[in-house]
Amino acid sequence: MMHPMSASVALPSTLTALRAQLAAGTISPEAALARQRAALAHDRWHCLTHIFGDAPAAPADLPLAGIGLAHKDIFAIGERLPHCGTANPVEAGGARTPAVRRLESAGATTLATLTMAEFACGATGENPNLPRPVNPIDADAVVGGSSSGSAVAVAAGLCYGALGTDTAGSVRIPAATCGVFGFKPGADVLPTAGTHPLAPSLDTLGLLTRSVDDARVLFDVVRQARSSRAQDVPQTWRIGLALAHPRWGVPDPGITEALRDFAHTMGQCQDATLDELPALTRAAEIVMHVEAADVHAQALRTGQPTLGALTRAVVLPGSTLPAPWYSQARRDQDAQRRRFVARHLRGRDILITPMLAQGVPDWSAVDTKSPGFVPRTLLGLFAWTGFVNYLGLPAATWPIGTDARGRPISVQAIARPGDERLLLAFAADAEHRYYGKAGFVPAPPALSDSLSA
Repeated sequence: MMHPMSASVALPSTLTALRAQLAAGTISPEAALARQRAALAHDRWHCLTHIFGDAPAAPADLPLAGIGLAHKDIFAIGERLPHCGTANPVEAGGARTPAVRRLESAGATTLATLTMAEFACGATGENPNLPRPVNPIDADAVVGGSSSGSAVAVAAGLCYGALGTDTAGSVRIPAATCGVFGFKPGADVLPTAGTHPLAPSLDTLGLLTRSVDDARVLFDVVRQARSSRAQDVPQTWRIGLALAHPRWGVPDPGITEALRDFAHTMGQCQDATLDELPALTRAAEIVMHVEAADVHAQALRTGQPTLGALTRAVVLPGSTLPAPWYSQARRDQDAQRRRFVARHLRGRDILITPMLAQGVPDWSAVDTKSPGFVPRTLLGLFAWTGFVNYLGLPAATWPIGTDARGRPISVQAIARPGDERLLLAFAADAEHRYYGKAGFVPAPPALSDSLSA
């Protein structure tokens, strides 16, 4: 029976805290969903592409009953095909997306689909078919991509979590620009069926949430884990810290200091040197370009559907790259993974790198149509991410502080294959030390607006 105070109970900032309220009976799933749907009316951030109808709440005994989620518009959800950042529906590579179906079977309600770079091609939310998404932290700051709407919706309070896809950083980059938690499991850990592909060998489903515990709950549901128990935390974390990029140099001084302080706060830290990073990045780019060209071969031959300039910039190179380059890059993947793990994760629990080594830039510096466009700044958004997909390693990003402009400074943490639970435990330990139980975004704007309306 619903608590008599249900109508006046404020919704908390995290999914985990809302589950506790629902379990205690202080609010009903119906009332919680009504509050969450009210938040959708506050989309001044241009992150929604479709709002689903008011389906009834799931039975209260389901673990995610009363929890509203929204997802990147790249998944087949119910009878709706994704639009993938275009004006028209496109085939999604299979039937209804299993990841979404599993969340809904656990009681979650899918509220909406979310903006993205066209066909997931781009490290920002720039898209000729859609309004530019607005970063809830700072309207002048870029929103990363390609899962741009997923990060904005979570940061703004329009949903309690979102699925995205990550091929070269497409979950982690927007999470870092918007100051939320972005989690990319290892290769093939979560099912990609029902998802429109970009580069199938690199594509990975990921999660964006406002806290690590929220991501753990959703991760366990999507991968159909039997237990949601957090992994035991080692007494002392053994950390490798890689700061210098062989091609891009060291981060800005404030970011370098923040990362060093973080690593030494969290455990025993040793410096790591990733000399192989340029070669791994080249291999990742070869695989992505060639497979993207294959996915969009018909559009390249016929001009239908029309591909925007940013999509063509990803797709066209793959049609000209020599086939032996691609074959070699694919053959080398397993051996490269073993070498990387042996060198950088043997005897260590976690490898830490910068996420955005120069901080969160302004839109004007990365928008290709802007007079102030700086190509190096755009390329820097994904300098530290693509190699992780090529190696198939789990990785996560979250804010560890803010810069002088109040924009997030984020860390990237990388773990061994199969160590998703250890990675989440490390992130949870960091979150509790730095933020407590409120999560990374304690007062999402839209959620606050809907409660005061």
